[in-house]
Amino acid sequence: MWIVGVDENGLGPRLGPLVATAAAIEVKRYDREALEALGAELRIGDSKQTSGFGRMRHAEGLALALAERASGAVPRHADELLAALSIDGLLALRAPCPDGITARQCWQEPLPLPAFGGDVEEGRALLAALEKGGVKVRRLRTALACAGRINEALAAGRSKLQVDLELFERLLLDVRAAARGDVEAICGMVGGVRKYGRYFRHFEGAEARESPKGVCAYAVPAVGAVRFEVKADDRHLPVGLASMVGKVVRELGMARLVGFYRGQDPELPVASGYHDPVTKRFVAGSETLRRSLPIADACFERRG
Repeated sequence: MWIVGVDENGLGPRLGPLVATAAAIEVKRYDREALEALGAELRIGDSKQTSGFGRMRHAEGLALALAERASGAVPRHADELLAALSIDGLLALRAPCPDGITARQCWQEPLPLPAFGGDVEEGRALLAALEKGGVKVRRLRTALACAGRINEALAAGRSKLQVDLELFERLLLDVRAAARGDVEAICGMVGGVRKYGRYFRHFEGAEARESPKGVCAYAVPAVGAVRFEVKADDRHLPVGLASMVGKVVRELGMARLVGFYRGQDPELPVASGYHDPVTKRFVAGSETLRRSLPIADACFERRG
């Protein structure tokens, strides 16, 4: 049985990419409580608890090991990790960039790995411990939307929630193709929404199913059973696994963005990209530099 956990990282920040991640595991029987306990033992769970800003070593080691499994080699820099884990190739990820100068803010910094002190050996040990506990990680993939894509969608009348949900759909279609059969998917709740059917763009024929409080369940043709659940990253190991790796991908994107501007002006602060005073100073402090380069405004800061 393939159980897929899907979660997002970076829905609300001012800067940096929105990242969605799907982690597919194979188990003989899905025992939520037993797997939650295994995850707690291995520190695999909600990235807000396990992998906060400045505390990325553990999650990065896991991401490196998963990228190694996907590509056959340990990624040496951020582009190689993206190439291994993204459902889109590097060319597709760079395609929205309006010009070569603007593209530099996201792609110029090579960012050698590990970037946060992660150890691939520790990641391999985590995967081995999961397998000892009866969990085989069959597939892990990410999808992302940069600030430019988010702003483009907002200008077209779509919301960040719709952008995020479409990433979820694409990831689940990818996993279903890899599994060659229907899967059971558990997704983190997106933006506090409780009814998702009207937002689906790729799940044609999806039918709502009766579900308990805090859960929205659907039967989706050519995918399987898909449900959205409150605090899924706390309660379900595959969702927590997706959350951790997605956090690494998002933080790498922010590190490249900040590294590019600090390379021009070392006085700029190291910003998280969230709505906090340091990010506010980074945005204000980089304004003159961005205008002189010039960088397209829509590709720097989200408008919604």
